[in-house]
Amino acid sequence: MSAFPDWEQYAVPQHRVQTGCIPTGYEMILRAAGVEAINFETFQDEFDLDKDIKPGQQPKNNFTSVADAVRRRYPQANFKCECFPDREGIKKLCLIEERIKQQQPVLISLALEPFGKKGWHIMPVVDSTDDELILLKIMSPNGSKEICKLPKNELIRIHDNYAGGKDVGYLDNK
Repeated sequence: MSAFPDWEQYAVPQHRVQTGCIPTGYEMILRAAGVEAINFETFQDEFDLDKDIKPGQQPKNNFTSVADAVRRRYPQANFKCECFPDREGIKKLCLIEERIKQQQPVLISLALEPFGKKGWHIMPVVDSTDDELILLKIMSPNGSKEICKLPKNELIRIHDNYAGGKDVGYLDNK
């Protein structure tokens, strides 16, 4: 059973590589869930709170700030955000696996330092196996998709040993 059936039909290009991963992921989840009355034409521009950030300014985008902005405009879109402290990588994985079993898309943050980069990236989990998570790293404007196969034990190791990348977001249909 796929974690996110037909995920490719809901994937959307990320408008801004540096700042837009959270609104892009939330847009994909809303499309997949069939949430109605959402203006997807302007979604990423409206909810990328850092689209006009200037050097030296504090970033505004995070799982909760973007979810709150979306909820204010679209009350039918209620994202739940959970942050897992250091040494709780196994709990993060358990939540991800729980969502996968329910075939409910989930957006995760992952520290990039183990890959030789700075910061973190937010990606939807689009599938999984017994041993690894399949993440949509990015979809370019031409429609090409780059995925990342991440062993589950590596997700835990990265979470527990590197700064950042502690969050999970998903649509709360309750």
